[in-house]
Amino acid sequence: MSADMRSDEELMRAYLDGEKGAIALLLTRRRDWMWSVARKTVRDNTIAEDAVQEAMTAVFRKAHTFRSESKVSTWMYMIVQNACIDLLRKESVRPQLSESEESGIIESRSFADESDTKIVMTQALATLPEDQRIALTMTIMEGYSIDEVAQIAGVAPGTIKSRCSRGKEALATYLAGRDLGNQSARVSVIEEKGGN
Repeated sequence: MSADMRSDEELMRAYLDGEKGAIALLLTRRRDWMWSVARKTVRDNTIAEDAVQEAMTAVFRKAHTFRSESKVSTWMYMIVQNACIDLLRKESVRPQLSESEESGIIESRSFADESDTKIVMTQALATLPEDQRIALTMTIMEGYSIDEVAQIAGVAPGTIKSRCSRGKEALATYLAGRDLGNQSARVSVIEEKGGN
């Protein structure tokens, strides 16, 4: 079997077994997909590109933490998402420069508000059990259908629907006691999109 015909899981196992080039094949294959994940998580192309670069480095660095009971794509998805959130957090505290001080202040506030929303939502997602977090992030942020997530996770579609439902309830509870303004609207979006 030629290297480019192996599954993601086979390439990861080969890398962990000492085949150094296998991880490069995996990352080359998955680069466009990683970009898609990053772009759906952040609006800014530059941040998305930086997140992909950081995520690719993290895949190399964290390969030994991969557990074979999950899919490589699920594991990589969380790495890309975390890289995006880390960069958003850095951007939210860095002054944004523009031609005029006044517009710079407005742009900085706007970007910080959007970044803070994503950070809070990701922190809320991080409180969920892994199965619920993955079900919600893949259906809401990545845009997979319930059936597609079920196939990726290797479970029945009803199981994914249940995980999404329990996850949304837990998120609502987490956010309920906080003065989060537009995060409440985001929960409404989660309620709508997760019901598909």
